[in-house]
Amino acid sequence: MKEKVIIISIINYLRDNSGSTKSRLLIVALFSFIINLSCDNSEDLNPKTNSPPVITSVNILRETPYIQAELNAVVQCQDPDHDPVTNHYQWVKNGEDIPGENTYLLRNGKLKKGDLTQVRVTPSDGKVTGTPVLSAPVKVLNSPPVIQEVRIEPRVPYANDNLKALVQGSDADGDSVRFTYQWEKSGVILSEEKNETLQRGQFKKGDSIVVVVTPDDGESTGIPKKSEPIIISNRPPVIVSSPSNKADGNIYTYQVTANDPDNDPIIFALKTAPKGMEIDKETGLIKWEIRKGDHGTQPIEIEASDSMGAKSFQKYTLSIEVR
Repeated sequence: MKEKVIIISIINYLRDNSGSTKSRLLIVALFSFIINLSCDNSEDLNPKTNSPPVITSVNILRETPYIQAELNAVVQCQDPDHDPVTNHYQWVKNGEDIPGENTYLLRNGKLKKGDLTQVRVTPSDGKVTGTPVLSAPVKVLNSPPVIQEVRIEPRVPYANDNLKALVQGSDADGDSVRFTYQWEKSGVILSEEKNETLQRGQFKKGDSIVVVVTPDDGESTGIPKKSEPIIISNRPPVIVSSPSNKADGNIYTYQVTANDPDNDPIIFALKTAPKGMEIDKETGLIKWEIRKGDHGTQPIEIEASDSMGAKSFQKYTLSIEVR
């Protein structure tokens, strides 16, 4: 409106002052003004339109997922007007939307083995939304079984014990798990020993024993796990004889007999005994010359030890009648 008033004012002036130098200059200025005004109006008649953003690719990582994995949507997009773009996500399982899963990340625990998973992404520049794009599906694969713990029982083993592998394992898909075993003795693989129990006779005192256990769910094999080593312990001698409680005249004798499970040499000693009683440390023969005054009850304790210091004891009471 303002421009129209200016043009009318200039025309009225030219009509009243035609032929003057000033009027000729005003005609040139008026012509330029009208051309510029026409160009401005033509731009207003053809305003620039906004173009929607376009997604060029959508991919899911991991490409080979399993039930405990988190999945990420990786999106590439562009906007012809160079506007900032916001993507809206919807995760899909077996063709159906997963309620509440509307971010680039799909949390674990939402899928199970065999599910087909996709993500649908819709771009927006804040003015218009672009065309949604659905990713290619990825299949949730079998999860391998996992062993949490392997240990050998008994924890303090001897050469005459059977050793057993105790295993704690799990499978995220709920599949049944089978375990295979491989026993080792002092760093040497016992190739024939593949059961959960290692029978006595396969090891001796001082041997270091470990077992390696591998889980398998029928579709895939898990990571093997090795037990902590156990050392076959030394066993003490065992006194197998029964004490004599009678004296032959004035002489008391008792032949102590002991066995050592590891075949170690045995040393005998008296820990408690009446005065004058002796024991042969190698043979275990006890001798005691009973003197006048040696009457009543006499406590006796015998010790049998091996070269490793393992010990066993026998206690008894000897009664001597008054003479």
